[in-house]
Amino acid sequence: MKFSYNFLQSFFKKKLPPAEKLAEKLMMHFFEVEEIEHLKDDIVFDIDVLPNRAADCFSHVGVAREIAAIIGMEYEKPKADFQEDSESISDLINIKVKNACSRYTLRAMKGVKVKPSLPYIQKRLKSCGIKPINNIVDATNYVMLEMGQPLHAFDGGKIGGEDIVVRFAKKREKIVTLDEKRYELYDDILVIADEFSPLGIAGIKGGIVPEVDKNTNLIFIEAGNFDAKTVRKGSQKLKLRTDASSRFEHGIPPEFTKEALDRVVTLIAKNGGGKILKGALDYYPNENKAKEIIFLAQEVRGLLGVEIPLKEIERILRSLEFKVRREGDTFYAEVPYFRIDISIKEDVIEEVGRIYGYENIKPVMPTVQMRLSKESASVKMEKIFRNLWSAIGFSEAYNYSFINNKVATSFEYKNLIEVEKPVSLEYKYLRPSLLPGLLENIKENEKNFKEIKIFELGRVFFYDDVAKEKKMISGVMAPDNFYEMKGALDVFFEKINIEDISYFPVQDENFLNLNRSAKIISGDVVIGYVGEISSEIRGKINLKKKVSVFEIDFEKIVEIASEIKPYDQISRFPFMIRDLAVLVPEKTLHDEVLKEIKNAGGILLRNIDLFDVYKGESIPEGQKNFAFRLFFQAKNKTLSPEEANRLQEKVIKALDSKPEWKVRK
Repeated sequence: MKFSYNFLQSFFKKKLPPAEKLAEKLMMHFFEVEEIEHLKDDIVFDIDVLPNRAADCFSHVGVAREIAAIIGMEYEKPKADFQEDSESISDLINIKVKNACSRYTLRAMKGVKVKPSLPYIQKRLKSCGIKPINNIVDATNYVMLEMGQPLHAFDGGKIGGEDIVVRFAKKREKIVTLDEKRYELYDDILVIADEFSPLGIAGIKGGIVPEVDKNTNLIFIEAGNFDAKTVRKGSQKLKLRTDASSRFEHGIPPEFTKEALDRVVTLIAKNGGGKILKGALDYYPNENKAKEIIFLAQEVRGLLGVEIPLKEIERILRSLEFKVRREGDTFYAEVPYFRIDISIKEDVIEEVGRIYGYENIKPVMPTVQMRLSKESASVKMEKIFRNLWSAIGFSEAYNYSFINNKVATSFEYKNLIEVEKPVSLEYKYLRPSLLPGLLENIKENEKNFKEIKIFELGRVFFYDDVAKEKKMISGVMAPDNFYEMKGALDVFFEKINIEDISYFPVQDENFLNLNRSAKIISGDVVIGYVGEISSEIRGKINLKKKVSVFEIDFEKIVEIASEIKPYDQISRFPFMIRDLAVLVPEKTLHDEVLKEIKNAGGILLRNIDLFDVYKGESIPEGQKNFAFRLFFQAKNKTLSPEEANRLQEKVIKALDSKPEWKVRK
């Protein structure tokens, strides 16, 4: 934003430092001066004022206040010095505020002679990039640059009715602005209107109908405090950005309206004569209360890392127009109304440090003892799991945590958590599973790769009385190879030392092929599933290749997994090997038989291999044959053939106790 050196000098009796030196001071304690432009009779600073300071520093008086605090000079505030006429503004007009305006103030003048502004006003306006028009319009622009409050003047003779109204525009309402451009308004754009039509777009630009001209006798001058979001949205919709809108968008203290109006009528009366009508119409239903912030001297030391004398802290805050009182080491600082960016004690302490000078705060190495943070078990296992799946041959994917309505319908998901304000319809719901994203990865890549193996570790979201989330691990493989996927899972479980794993039929997952899928169980706990995506789902999501998938509950396996395999001394005695064939119904899972063998074999049964599954000749219809190899071994001796036979007989007896199973001899 541009600031005139001559304009800033007008607030000081003493001469300001040269422009370059002043710019250096501002950059050390205030904001960056991006450019210094030397004009014929002025110097212009282009200062990058940050948004949080727009309220008080989008004005010359705000920057002058900062200069005074930084270099220790006194500055004079703009004066409002005028006499009012006996005729009252309330006899001529009323104001009605209906929407998006916290304060609206109106003054009136009569008999003002419209003519060019005084030379110094014209020069300062030009320095800041504003074209002079006449003494009335120029005065409103000058005060905006001076105090930060946009103002607008209406020709009172061109206003219809007895009311000026702040309201939202009506449907299909139109306005022609001062630059003679026509705009069709929306019903969320705020306007200033008379009883018949809009007079201006609130906080953005005035209309051409009530424009002040050489024949103007009665003028109304407004100062409003319009809602920042409403002004910003209106400016964006109309693609109309002005000096006024840029100020309102960042927020302005409501106290500015009355001060700015008193100042502007002072300037107009000095250069245009006329009379200032008595009083001001002022809509201000919720007056701001002064805010007091309490902090301790030790908190200044703790935050800034330097010992600043108590009197210096007081002096700095008073130079920034805080009202300060101190009781011992406790400060009570009343925040100036124009500092709407100050809300907590850290903000106040930062102001002390800024003016004191960060260059005066010497860097000191911290004296606290540093300790390595302990890595959580969950984070550690995440790393291990990711490395394992990468080693098994899967590539890791990172997908968005959202799904759209089409995916939700295809997978028949229920009770989804809906995002309140999604950025698009593609991100309407939080994902209840990692699989939709991984299947989309397959669809996007299957045309380029013959084989795809992808896994993801991430959070899913679901309702369980209340909204909850948990971590899952999912993987996909295309083209489908159910047994290879199961083998990959077996390797994974072996590496994280989960031995008690079983697979049982899936009956309730509608998106899986029930003939090629299984629940994954550890002990009695279901920890996930593995299977082939059903042809129905593949059709719905336009997936060409068959795909096998798995999904595991991360939090459940973290509880039972271990990165360290328990030590088990290798026996130096040989195995005794026995083979066993058992006839079972065709629907019987080998895991069921395996469990019975393990339970019966006891601790001397060291390993079991399923080496054959046979259906066909010599096997009754509806049945199949499992062939197992049993490995018996003791740690303290060599088992005799008789001992191995007794253990085998014990296993056979346990299997034969099942009515539908029969050990073949």
